[in-house]
Amino acid sequence: MTIAEAEPTRRVRLEADDRRAQMIAAALTVFAQKPYDAVSTAELATAAGTTRTNLNYHFGNKRNLYLEAIRRFATLPPSLPAEAVTGTVEENVDRLFARWLDLVERNRETFMALAHARRSTNDAEVATLLASSLAAWEDRLLEVLRLAPADAATRARMRAFQAMVGAATEEWLDLGTLSKDQVRAMLTRSLLAVGRLDTPTAS
Repeated sequence: MTIAEAEPTRRVRLEADDRRAQMIAAALTVFAQKPYDAVSTAELATAAGTTRTNLNYHFGNKRNLYLEAIRRFATLPPSLPAEAVTGTVEENVDRLFARWLDLVERNRETFMALAHARRSTNDAEVATLLASSLAAWEDRLLEVLRLAPADAATRARMRAFQAMVGAATEEWLDLGTLSKDQVRAMLTRSLLAVGRLDTPTAS
């Protein structure tokens, strides 16, 4: 294949990737407003400015589009950036939530779609994906707190804390009952407190 032949092929592939990304972004907006079962393929196609035939061409069906959207945004980077672990624990925790809340604010539809998924899914594959995401966050929180790989009780505290993260963020982002700064302060102080808890010992 010559360079001249390869370039149109590459352009077509990039254009297809762009179309897929556009459909995923549109799907997240729709899934942020309604649970999965209440959304039709026609509605997703309309939101993406395309047809059901074209949507099915790229994803096969509504479920595959939903899984791709959840998978893409539920996955964390493999490790923390260097600047997130070079300060004190207190600084690192505050920096983590500052950056995370900025990300959530820029991707409101993504967060709300994930929140809907956690509350309403009966799909085993989605449930497994979300559980994997939460486990990755457990590791991330333990890393920021500089705690060694934790026992079951410590990980349980991290999971309980994550439930509070979701609820607090929805109070800010969806209901407006808390401000972004209030959520940041609450999450920072709470995680530091949770990290200082000792695993109870038998008396």
